[in-house]
Amino acid sequence: MDVNDRQVIHALGIDDAYTVDRVLASGPGGVTELVSLDGSGPFIRKRIPSKLARRGVWAMLAECGCARLPRVVATYEMPDEFVVVCDFVPGENLEEFVAGHGRVGEKDACTIVAQLCEAVAALHAHGIIHRDISPSNIVMAADGVHLIDLGIARFRTEGVTHDTTQLGTRGFASPEQCGYAQTDARSDVYSLGRVLGYLLTGVRPETPDTAEYERALADESVVGAGVREVVRRASALEPSARYQSVAELARALGSEKVVEAEAVADPMAPPAFELAPRRRNWVKVLLAVMAVVAFVAAVGIILAVTFGRGGEKSDGPADAPAAEAPAGGEGADGEGAGGDAPAASDDPAGGEAPEELTADLEIVESGWVASDQGYVHYAVGLRNNSDVAVSSPSFTITGRDASGRVVFSEEQALLVLEPGETVYWGSQAGNGTKPATVDFAPIKPQSYQLKEGAKASRFSVSGTNATTDSIGNTNFTGDLTTVSSGDPQIGPQEVAVVVVLRDETGAILCGTVSFVSTPAEGESTSFEVSMFGAPDFASYDVCAMQW
Repeated sequence: MDVNDRQVIHALGIDDAYTVDRVLASGPGGVTELVSLDGSGPFIRKRIPSKLARRGVWAMLAECGCARLPRVVATYEMPDEFVVVCDFVPGENLEEFVAGHGRVGEKDACTIVAQLCEAVAALHAHGIIHRDISPSNIVMAADGVHLIDLGIARFRTEGVTHDTTQLGTRGFASPEQCGYAQTDARSDVYSLGRVLGYLLTGVRPETPDTAEYERALADESVVGAGVREVVRRASALEPSARYQSVAELARALGSEKVVEAEAVADPMAPPAFELAPRRRNWVKVLLAVMAVVAFVAAVGIILAVTFGRGGEKSDGPADAPAAEAPAGGEGADGEGAGGDAPAASDDPAGGEAPEELTADLEIVESGWVASDQGYVHYAVGLRNNSDVAVSSPSFTITGRDASGRVVFSEEQALLVLEPGETVYWGSQAGNGTKPATVDFAPIKPQSYQLKEGAKASRFSVSGTNATTDSIGNTNFTGDLTTVSSGDPQIGPQEVAVVVVLRDETGAILCGTVSFVSTPAEGESTSFEVSMFGAPDFASYDVCAMQW
């Protein structure tokens, strides 16, 4: 791709804005760095040689919508490189995990690979072949497994006999990647089979460990016959002898969560690049849209006051009251007046304007713990002390060092908070710098966030259970029932299932969250919320809210 001087200058400005904390990897596929930007981050930056860059792959990644895949935050062109910046996922890669914990039991190994199948199925549905599914590109995070590094991913091309570039990780790359044929979905199935074998045996399936790997895989005391057959079939030399899709492999592992991939209409013509949205941050977009709507309404009223009545000259005094809100407007919300101004009267006779709506949010309790990597797991209770509902209620999470200096600051927005209601939220924050203190503070709602009579869906939770598996995940399970359906206009129809951990005194330690689809009113669904490396806790609460 040709890059002109202006583009180079622009790209250099972006590139220089990032601070390189350390280089994570370097090879023929490019350089991977851990970077930060003005104190925020960390992020992963990949510098891919231009001749190897698959720009359409990174563009299409935004369409995949899978939380187990990287979220791209920026891309730009350098003279000889294509640069991608992604969110950093804290946790150990699979290579580090196995080195520290040894081989993994069959149940947990199958769970890990089944989660990888979710990520790979999302790629395959969009015509993308990963081509480098290997332990160093798999992260064991608090919310499960993440598949990272699409540096050598490519689109499937019809009518081509082999890949033009032979890349991949020895022992995990399929035979096709050595130039024998073109890679396709079955190539990633091969790599997943080798990852499964590696987890079960603790031995890398590559020279000089190949013979040891095969011996361990054949040992009945190490690997059972059933799962051994899954490994053998997934990693067969001939592609036609393998599982023909990751959905087939997932079913063989006992998972029904992965469905057959339905390819996009034209995978060779990916859409223009868009940033992949964070699941939890759609509310910030909603706030922005509502702010624009309020601003436009305010401009309309000003124009109506200035040029109203068909252009007739006003005989009123210069400080006359504002024009009436348009028919059907939401004057009680203050949106018709814009900003924080009092709402215009809805009384056509020119009665007294209603009182401006206000809301008071309060953090009623909170707690946090910091991991060895410096990231904070927290939980808070947020209460609405007013008599009006608040859409997108928000709070800040601020970490400080021992001297009181801010080391990170983030905002978290929820969906809706009804009058007098308290909701709980648990998640992760920080940038890898371990704080001495963490403070939580509510953000004062703006007038356009205040909604009289807004109702969110209501849920009940039953049959909860907590178990810890061999890889360090504490899994909270149970059933969720929709008690009543809320207003359809409130927002997306998912459920955030929040687990809050407490110590023996009842104080909050920290929390975590997962998401499930909303069951119909009166119906139920099961859920599982996992937390890696959870602290010792005496009790826990499970809460559910519309999301």
